Amino acid sequence: MKDFFKKYKKVHFVGIGGIGVSALAQWYLAHGWDVSGSDTVRSVVTDQLKKRGVMVHIGQHRAFWVPRSAKLLIYTVAIRADNPE
Repeated sequence: MKDFFKKYKKVHFVGIGGIGVSALAQWYLAHGWDVSGSDTVRSVVTDQLKKRGVMVHIGQHRAFWVPRSAKLLIYTVAIRADNPE
């Protein structure tokens, strides 16, 4: 039954390498959500999230990095309004 609900619990984070957003990503991951995210630079934080099974995209932000199945999009205040994600 847990797998049934997990498919509806998908969240994508823009700026996932930041200290605040990465903490939220870890919380959602710990609560059974399917977590993905992106950041412009690779870091220890993004590497740790990848090791925990998070799909992390590094580099220029792209709209297609946001999974179509994502039910929630969370981003840092550092992300500009014209960001394609």
